[in-house]
Amino acid sequence: MSLNALIARLRELSVFRLALIIGALVVMPRLGSVGLWDPWETHYAEVGRQMLARGDLVHPYWQNAWFFSKPPLTPWLAAMGLWLSGAQPWGQPGEGALPAGTEWLIRLPFALLMLLAGAFLADTVARSSTRRAGVLTAIVWWSMPLIDFIARQAMTDGPFVASLVIAVCCAARAEGGNRKWWAGFFTALGVGMLAKGLVALLPLVIVALSWVALEGRAALTRLRRVPWWSPLFLLATAGPWYGAMIRFDGRDDEGKTFVQRFFIADHLDRFATGVHTTTPGGTFTYFVEQGAWAIYPWVALVPLALHALVSMPREGARWRLAVTWSIAGALVFSLFTLSATRFHHYVLPMVPPLVVLIALGADTLWDDARRFAPSLLGGLVALVVVTKDLVARPRHLLDLFTYNHDRPYPMELLAQPVWSGAPAWLTFGHALMLLACLAGIGVFAAIVMNNGRRVVLATAAMALTFALFVSWQHWEALGRHWTQRQLVDLYLQTRAPGEPLAAFLMNWKGETFYTRNDVVQIGSADPRGALTLLLSSHRRTFVLVEHHRFETLRSVLPPNTTLDAIAPQTMNKFVLAVAQRGP
Repeated sequence: MSLNALIARLRELSVFRLALIIGALVVMPRLGSVGLWDPWETHYAEVGRQMLARGDLVHPYWQNAWFFSKPPLTPWLAAMGLWLSGAQPWGQPGEGALPAGTEWLIRLPFALLMLLAGAFLADTVARSSTRRAGVLTAIVWWSMPLIDFIARQAMTDGPFVASLVIAVCCAARAEGGNRKWWAGFFTALGVGMLAKGLVALLPLVIVALSWVALEGRAALTRLRRVPWWSPLFLLATAGPWYGAMIRFDGRDDEGKTFVQRFFIADHLDRFATGVHTTTPGGTFTYFVEQGAWAIYPWVALVPLALHALVSMPREGARWRLAVTWSIAGALVFSLFTLSATRFHHYVLPMVPPLVVLIALGADTLWDDARRFAPSLLGGLVALVVVTKDLVARPRHLLDLFTYNHDRPYPMELLAQPVWSGAPAWLTFGHALMLLACLAGIGVFAAIVMNNGRRVVLATAAMALTFALFVSWQHWEALGRHWTQRQLVDLYLQTRAPGEPLAAFLMNWKGETFYTRNDVVQIGSADPRGALTLLLSSHRRTFVLVEHHRFETLRSVLPPNTTLDAIAPQTMNKFVLAVAQRGP
């Protein structure tokens, strides 16, 4: 098929299908190329594995206690991948290393949910605006680093944001006259509640506020048009699990019931006082910074998006779409900024509104660049500033979806060419600066020639190039240092029957998941006693330990015991060691 024929064929596709194709090209390749990342992917996957092993899909379980901190959707999706791969049979503990392809099947449902959300969003924008705006929405969505990263992670945030996007899109279609879409709206709310909890009800507030902003008192009339039966879909989706857990009398490892842990500690206390946050306090600029890195390089068109918004005709479906997503962005930003608990990835719900506004702005810019020249120049300054930050500290991208930002970063990756066969000088930082320079030249040329199309195409080309790099290459290269799969597999290949594996002064979750909860956790209370007990029963004991604690481990071993590292350069955080008693 010739290039012209391919382009013609793509133009015949619906925006929904085109968005699915773009997303699949970005997120599907190499999806299972590395093991699950610590600590969140392995944590949720282990809860899902326990559900299968225990034959209980209702009551989440972790290590040796009930797990009430999160709803069950993420463990359910992980459990589905584990079951399909044959890694974990139903009602049995399972044994041995997980088979190849397990990670791919665990992550696949999360990627599919993000694919569906991106396609719904692009199609909704096309219906309310222009086909070009819809296609631009798909491109912007799949060329934002945080979207690409989260779509590859078995975490709660992807399903939560996907359900939020789908819910708001369903409401937009229902407002167009097809009241059956309200069933989709409330079903999406239920799915969101199973993914993240009560915060998933945000679309109710977003839709209500948009009605008030757009129609004033007439919003009550629109409310009356919502079918009385549609909220039943929310109850049918989320109600059974929440009802079962509220009645459940089990307690977690801190002695809390489900209501005490889930609703009080992980909802009320998380918002009001802060729970287990690595970045407490801070100002409103916190999520401004995280957002700039999360949407790079589309930060260059944020001033344009705001300019296009305030100058947009205040009527029609396009205006309604812009107002709804502007309210969504403002509401989510305010809620998470007020929260006492903050993580970098909490910026994710703020990304879809920016996607819509940037796509609408780019669609407006397409035929008139000089009108928006000041906004474009301001955006170019923002692009330079954010590029400088990322060149100076590339781990800003990594921190968006990981935990413990003091964890060692594999700096050697930054000194290598960005891909095999590239010139030696084309490292991560140089490639970023080169892309930013090319985009800047494109912006200046477009302003001079009054060709907004070139601005959009230059920014899109830079964004897609960067997205494919971080999605296909950078994520995988970093992931090898954030998973314990290789170390646990090495232990399983090296051990003799019955020789145990211990985790020394660590609880990073991967050691639990990849050993099927068959790891001995050695804490700070009496590490020497615990190791002495293990070595008294086994001549050799394997130990997972952080590199900087290797000598500490050696110092607490019983006398006449040797300690050797196995493949010490496998990853920069942990090392697999073997402790052996002398004759």
